[in-house]
Amino acid sequence: MKSWLWRVTAAAVVALSGMTGLSGSAIANPADPDLIVTDNSEIAVFLCTPSEFGCHKRYATAKQRRDVETFLKTMPEVTEVRFVSRAASYASFRKEFAGQKKVLAAVRAKDMPESFRVRVSGVADRARMTRLANRRPGVGTATDQAEHHATLVRESQSPDISVFLCAKDTATPACLRGRGKANKLPVTVKEKKAIVAAIKRTPGLVSYEYEDQATAYRNFVEKYADNEAFVEAVKLSDMPESYRLSMRPEADWGSPCRRLARMPGVSEAYDQRRWLKEVRLYWEYGLPDIWPAGKCA
Repeated sequence: MKSWLWRVTAAAVVALSGMTGLSGSAIANPADPDLIVTDNSEIAVFLCTPSEFGCHKRYATAKQRRDVETFLKTMPEVTEVRFVSRAASYASFRKEFAGQKKVLAAVRAKDMPESFRVRVSGVADRARMTRLANRRPGVGTATDQAEHHATLVRESQSPDISVFLCAKDTATPACLRGRGKANKLPVTVKEKKAIVAAIKRTPGLVSYEYEDQATAYRNFVEKYADNEAFVEAVKLSDMPESYRLSMRPEADWGSPCRRLARMPGVSEAYDQRRWLKEVRLYWEYGLPDIWPAGKCA
């Protein structure tokens, strides 16, 4: 399988889980009934930085910042617009990710975009407003925090650690080399036995389950039924087998995830708790991806 397709299908499999109920004040967005909007759901409009795609390696100018603010304030659905400076955003980032040295080292103050945080009326078409904001000169990206909240709720129900196994011709480095005669081949019976043995020895393990290709593919088709082109591009043979681990909240998830990721027959492994934190780099701070989210290596 081509590398890009493997990563897309693996990510899709990680994301397959149902929505749960939300506490607090929450309503369905009229323009998108599947989107749950809470009292704190803002649209974040991040201004250009040199590292943001489409910004031509430039920061937003003072004029562009003023024009974006004027545009947002004149939209009839907007009820509040507040500006978040680069310094304020960076201070919040340093506080949230305190103790995570790799994350802190990867982001400098000058990487942090300025932003406008927008609140809108309950009848607003949030998707339309986000699209319009994204088209404004000087805007790096605009994101709807309601989507972010929905994603966090959905992903919180996913397995704590997902271990994807090598399939035939899987184009990840772990499957292409380092396995001897099994290079480029599906995970072997011997490799599976070793992986299961390692899983059972994992400190903090509550339970684990095996998901075969047929189950993964069935869930995938159901989840993306409205995206025919995507479904048609993926075959049953493309779906990875996997082991799904449930861990105690207080346990160290990172070390066993990295250990499992290095085992022969394992293509990739993902730490869900790390993913939930790293995704905030984009949704809350407007930063481009630093690493494949949640991937253990």
